[in-house]
Amino acid sequence: MRVSEAIESRRSMRLFKPDPVSKADIEWIITTANRAASNGNLQPWKLYVTMGKARQRLSAAILRAMDEGNAGPGAEYDVYPRQFKPIYDQRRKLVGKQLYTLLGVPRGDAVGMQKQFRKNYEFFDAPVGMILCVERGMGNGQWIDCGIFLDQLMLLAREKSLHTCPQAAFSRFQHVVRRELEMPDDQVVICGLALGYADADAVPNNLVTERAPIADFTTWFTD
Repeated sequence: MRVSEAIESRRSMRLFKPDPVSKADIEWIITTANRAASNGNLQPWKLYVTMGKARQRLSAAILRAMDEGNAGPGAEYDVYPRQFKPIYDQRRKLVGKQLYTLLGVPRGDAVGMQKQFRKNYEFFDAPVGMILCVERGMGNGQWIDCGIFLDQLMLLAREKSLHTCPQAAFSRFQHVVRRELEMPDDQVVICGLALGYADADAVPNNLVTERAPIADFTTWFTD
């Protein structure tokens, strides 16, 4: 698969098949992604991989915390800006409307939206659930490095005919993730990553998000 094909075919899947993913394939993806660029070659990413009963235990623990109202301290970073400029707010609301329309969840259906949101913590039934972290003392540059590493994971998954879904939702329940995975106190939960085989024709997976033309964000200097 060409890099461009991996990029074009990558999208966030929200329904995975139960088919297992071989540990060898996962190790290859991680090992190859580890070639990701990082400032000063710090390689700051920390990755936790859950499969089988371990993944199920993590999901069950988070859902139990939700049911018990144990929200904990919440995410350790702002997933979104505290105030949206109109263009970004428009994009966010559009993709939300498109997704929930596909799922048959009408606007105002809080119960339906919550039911779908809970599926995040089951990694959308993917057999592999990863948690990406970074040490708390690292700077903004190392968060960029972790983003590059995350992108490499997702693109390399496509080479193995696998799909993914990055999930910032896991940062909300970092206190549960930390406990269940026995994480050191100096690590921040950035996001989860569902990985597995997905049916691209399944209704939740039909969403192909729009992209802005490059003229909207690119400035050229040629003379």
